[in-house]
Amino acid sequence: MSERSYWQRMNRKRMSRRGILRASARAGVGAAGLALVGCGDDDDDGQAVTQVQQQQQQTTSQAQQQAMQPQQQQAMQQQTQQQADAQAMQQQTQEQTAEDQAEQQAMQQQAMVASTKKYGGWIVEQSANVYETYDAQRTVASPVLQVLARVQSKILRFANPDTGDLVGDLAETWELPDSTTVVLNLRDGVSWHAEGPGANHPAAAAGRALTTEDIVWNIDRQRNKLLTSGEEAGNFGRSAYWGGVASIDQVDNSVSLNLVEPDATFVQGFANEFNLINQPELVGGTEDQYTEVDASKVIGTGPNILTRWDPGEGISAVQNPNFYGLPDKPHLDGWVWVQTFQDPNAYRIAFEQKQVDSMTDPDPNTILAIHDDLIDETYLTYQGVANTVAIFTPSNKAPWNDLRLTRAIDLATNRRQLIQQLHNGLGKVSGPVSWMQEAWAIPQGDLETTPGYRVDKDADIEEARALWNAAGGPELGQIDWVTSELWASRAAWSATPGIIAEMFNQAFDTDQFNGITKPYLEIIPSWIAKDFDPFFSWIPNIEIPDARADMIGAFTTGAGSNYWDVSDPYIDETLVAAKQELDYETAYQMVREVQEYVMERGQFGRSICYNYIYPWIGYNYNKIEKKTDEEGWNFLAVSLQAMEHYLDLDDPSAATREAPSPVPL
Repeated sequence: MSERSYWQRMNRKRMSRRGILRASARAGVGAAGLALVGCGDDDDDGQAVTQVQQQQQQTTSQAQQQAMQPQQQQAMQQQTQQQADAQAMQQQTQEQTAEDQAEQQAMQQQAMVASTKKYGGWIVEQSANVYETYDAQRTVASPVLQVLARVQSKILRFANPDTGDLVGDLAETWELPDSTTVVLNLRDGVSWHAEGPGANHPAAAAGRALTTEDIVWNIDRQRNKLLTSGEEAGNFGRSAYWGGVASIDQVDNSVSLNLVEPDATFVQGFANEFNLINQPELVGGTEDQYTEVDASKVIGTGPNILTRWDPGEGISAVQNPNFYGLPDKPHLDGWVWVQTFQDPNAYRIAFEQKQVDSMTDPDPNTILAIHDDLIDETYLTYQGVANTVAIFTPSNKAPWNDLRLTRAIDLATNRRQLIQQLHNGLGKVSGPVSWMQEAWAIPQGDLETTPGYRVDKDADIEEARALWNAAGGPELGQIDWVTSELWASRAAWSATPGIIAEMFNQAFDTDQFNGITKPYLEIIPSWIAKDFDPFFSWIPNIEIPDARADMIGAFTTGAGSNYWDVSDPYIDETLVAAKQELDYETAYQMVREVQEYVMERGQFGRSICYNYIYPWIGYNYNKIEKKTDEEGWNFLAVSLQAMEHYLDLDDPSAATREAPSPVPL
């Protein structure tokens, strides 16, 4: 999809003359009333010619008309008007019929697709080895969501994760009566899981109906950053988002959220994959054990019931037999996750033997080679990775609070070279807004001449070296640059610490930089404490297509993800105004100007580098929901996959497949 194309379509829609004619006829407006409507589209040329001919005829017979009696003139005018009205109605009927036929055809096609989806079977995928918590509201790691989003529900969910199209989840419908009120009408018939390890936990309220109090508890917990015990917890990653709620009202089966201020991004945030809804009794009763991960602490209302969660060993979930409102979902009997393959060769062998149904690898060549070997049995999709790759410098403390140093690092980072070295060229550079948030990002063509992103890297290096020397960079001594252990554990990326160190040593003509590794269990708390070492690797996921919330979280005064203590009145005022702005073009320009402003200042230490693209391979029987035949979703889409994923075990590629069964209820 071309950059900004979705938002351009959504915000620049205009009705053709035919569309206006249809709407006018439905409202009872006569053809004469359309004279105030300006010229139409090209498809109205025939009508325009007819009008010219009518005008010529009127000019020729003008003398005769002047001689007519007023009654005759009136009769002719009425007749002309009736003919015009009849033509308009005929045109409207023809167009409406065509429109209805097209709509009916689209519905039939959707029904045909739905009818081809099959039920049953177990999907087998690789899992992570480490999960830092079972609580989606207190994690920054997407592997946790790969499990929980199949088990728990959200208020709304994405029908299209990349464009932000929404459908109801726990809220069947929603309303915006004014700019600061959101009314959520909860779905009837929703209940918490009645079976499974979580339902059997002494603290759980198994099988009870979902209530408005459940929704309020989940929101209050995060916006106040308070545990059930009353203890304050700083690791609620979405606290800034929920902090936008000033008060909550409950009426019958509806919840009204009264916002602090107008927020054009707020409703889309309901579908953020991190915004899963916990059961208050179970999660509230086990908060002191939130890092002790197992299936007994998880209960949900979602399409699957978790039956096993043993990090490093195995995970499984089975179909929820009482899933609300959608008797035909999910399609699968369940999911099985096997532990991460530390040896990429073992992973490849497991895929080739159909012990796992899909595969990815940091080295795209591996996936492409497997596809070549199994060309008749497999297919590829390509998708962007929402875990943006970035460099962080601790510009909130000396010596990095000298923005000349931070700016020098940003300029010296050779983003395109890293994409080539680490991802075989599969990726695109990202400014402060990721290229995947295409409606808000700086276009790739513009970045090619932007300092720090220039194709002419010599100009960047020259400027970077001058700033480094002027700010006393050579006197800083040895500088340890951290790459996450998880990143460096990938065989294809194991040389990354040295690559980063060498990149800066060459840029500044020095040997000061050393590459080291640290685990995320150490890195993430240091970010929260704002006491971290210079860093390169993934940063937390981009969560929704609308970039305004991300920019606010990173750069406004006091925001939860502002690890650099940026406090700039211009940024604060502009981003807050952009968040409240309903006109897309105006809001985009505001966000674009702030991006350029922070880039001129080395991104204040939050140097976004790129988002890479990876190929995913699956067997033909493995029917995932995709954006297009060759494109997967760029944003987390686990909730969508939990609903729509299915297996076609009648496909020839399923021969010899023997999938393990999940742990039963």
